[in-house]
Amino acid sequence: MPDPLERVTNLLALLLETNVALTLQQIAGELAGAYPESSSALRGAFERDKSILRDIGVPIETEVLGGDQAGQTAYRIDRARYELRGLHLDDDERHALQMAVAAVRSDVGQHGVWKLGGALAGSSVVVAELPSLAWLPALRIASSQHLSVRFEYHGTVRTLDPYGLLLRNGLWYVIGLDHSRGAVRTFRVDRIEGAVQTVEESSFEAPHGFDPRTVFPDDPKALGDGDTVAVVRVDVQIADALRRELGDGSVVAEHADGSVEFDVACANLDAFRSWLFGLGFHAQVTRPPEVRAAVIAWLRQLADGAAVSP
Repeated sequence: MPDPLERVTNLLALLLETNVALTLQQIAGELAGAYPESSSALRGAFERDKSILRDIGVPIETEVLGGDQAGQTAYRIDRARYELRGLHLDDDERHALQMAVAAVRSDVGQHGVWKLGGALAGSSVVVAELPSLAWLPALRIASSQHLSVRFEYHGTVRTLDPYGLLLRNGLWYVIGLDHSRGAVRTFRVDRIEGAVQTVEESSFEAPHGFDPRTVFPDDPKALGDGDTVAVVRVDVQIADALRRELGDGSVVAEHADGSVEFDVACANLDAFRSWLFGLGFHAQVTRPPEVRAAVIAWLRQLADGAAVSP
């Protein structure tokens, strides 16, 4: 079960992204595994989270539903109030606020300045730094109604049976059966290109007891399209540390000079690059050729940037 901070963050993101009020049962279903299963424990945990958000000024509103859900209470966040829309400051007031933020060098304060209009300008329009995921409701509906979807991802059209949605560290992921790969894959929702379309006359059933948390990769280097693995050779100085990090099962070869080759997930090339460069001169990619070529290209870009830096 996520820690309380992660749970509160996920609750905030969920209520911000939904365009309809959600009941407690719907919230617990969307944030699978975040809340206890017991009704009384679920209610207690949710009330604590709701109080925390309200205490820091998040405008959580309630409404009593009708129809099939008559009498049930649903929850939503008024985005207009959350995003500070309608708050007008004149140029002198904004200038004073910016000076105060600059004086204390506060990143948090700078976010507030951006919400209040950013740099001095003739207009006082308020801007909120919240991602707009227009296709998230479509994915949620398709998942609940067991309908396949089609979208473009990294330039390739994908057809997916969306088994579930998962929120991790403020980012939404959709997890399901990728028809072109014939395997379960995870896609970051904000990286979907274009619209999400429902496949007509489609239907699917998720595996019994499917829990998106159990298939979500713990290693960020594995969070990507496919099961790409790179072989990385590391010097004797860090070989033991890498063995502890990656496990004995990842060892490909051990050499007479004490260096060791490891299988390392690299489906997420950005995360892989960050991990690899953190090892400094003690590591090199030996294969596959395309990953090695990407590493060489990155290093050349770094060298070119250093050459032109003052």
